Amino acid sequence: MFSIIRRRPVSQRAILTTSLVRREFLSNVQVPFQDDLTSTDFDDFNLGDFQHYQESPDVIAKRYEMMNETIPEPENQPYISTDTSISNLQDLVQLKEPLVFQSKLTSPYLNLAIESYIYDNMPKPETDDINYNRLMFYVNSPCVVIGKNQNPWKEVNLPLLTNLMIPLVRRKSGGGTVVHDLGNINYSFMTTKEKFDRFQFAHLVRDAVNSSGFGKYQLEVNDRGDITTTKQEDGVNYKISGSAYKLSRGKSYHHGTMLLNSRLDVLGKLLHRDENKLGKVDASNVINSVKSKVSNLEMESDKFVEVVSSGFQNVYGTVEQCNVEQAESEEEFDQNELFGLSDFVSANSTKNVKKFTIDEMTELPSAIVEVAEELKTWAWRFGSTPKFTHELYNNKLGFKVKFFVGKNAKVEGFELSFMNFTERPISEAKIRDSFEYLETFIKDNNLEYTGSNVAGFITNDIISDWVGESIDGTV
Repeated sequence: MFSIIRRRPVSQRAILTTSLVRREFLSNVQVPFQDDLTSTDFDDFNLGDFQHYQESPDVIAKRYEMMNETIPEPENQPYISTDTSISNLQDLVQLKEPLVFQSKLTSPYLNLAIESYIYDNMPKPETDDINYNRLMFYVNSPCVVIGKNQNPWKEVNLPLLTNLMIPLVRRKSGGGTVVHDLGNINYSFMTTKEKFDRFQFAHLVRDAVNSSGFGKYQLEVNDRGDITTTKQEDGVNYKISGSAYKLSRGKSYHHGTMLLNSRLDVLGKLLHRDENKLGKVDASNVINSVKSKVSNLEMESDKFVEVVSSGFQNVYGTVEQCNVEQAESEEEFDQNELFGLSDFVSANSTKNVKKFTIDEMTELPSAIVEVAEELKTWAWRFGSTPKFTHELYNNKLGFKVKFFVGKNAKVEGFELSFMNFTERPISEAKIRDSFEYLETFIKDNNLEYTGSNVAGFITNDIISDWVGESIDGTV
């Protein structure tokens, strides 16, 4: 079941009524066949077939625009069908036209799965002059989202995440780490691989927000494709939105986050790692996030969806054609073509895009649920991390332990090193003894790199708790 919203300006409804319901003459416009023409004129000028000419809605709109006048509101509104009933999401995503989706769900796993499903099932146009582009909006409950090729131990303060019970999510596209909450909105623009441009949609968002006047700042796009504020008094362009991209099977998508009214204080803490406390992660085969100063746009999410959807509609929307059954006659329907006005009408016609809302009542295909469940697994969120080392420092006990983490985030080994301490609270021999059980176990077993797993095989409680807390906050 879908909640369907079709945005249609009042002026467009007025134009349709003027065109289809009754004939209007504009007294200050030289209409070619005004009432002063006689039947003799028709014969002399061979105009008989065209005496019932009426200007199309778009021609009327253009004339009023040139006169700086408002088209009068019609007495009766025409019936405009909005019957786009779709039995389920599976049918909807395959429609051969541009579409806008807004998810009212807040599960980050479901929203990413829906995004992937829309992308995977979006049809590819047969020619370059048409588009089946998609735009999706969603807001997630608090979580931290890392890129496909990133290392969570390096990017995120995992112990703090654990203590706050905030989930870590790994998306299936590249890019850096972002914090989501209810004050942040996510957008995803999908098109063909041939039409991919990492700056194009960022520019559309920038222009839509700037022209609306609803945001606190005017925006610009930097050379990385991030959306930032214009330079502020302190000389900083604050980052408002970061982007990630994916290209596959002849398609592409660009998705980004937009900081509207997020808790920036919490955001900073979740992404800040003190290496003296949480250790140094050496990961040469991963993508590191680029640190930037950030700020909120301070714009309501509904307004953001509205203005960006309008921008998408203006660029990618389709021109809705009149139905012959709605016209008074077939001749009336063909007048634009007869007078060579088709190109003019098309260029000045209002474009339309259907918008669909996905909520708790929407029937989701099983494929979406399956992907969402996969995204929740430890194997995907942590186990898909490329090989790395994690070195922890215990300045109180005077030693370091470096863990070697291999494929599927399994512990392959570790090494201990000791500092020059005159008086060590726990002797070097006892520290080594506390790791013997762990060393024996990992030789013949696959041990996932979690704090509780590793700590469980360290026999000294003080060291065990310290290791577990440092790795991810579990003991």
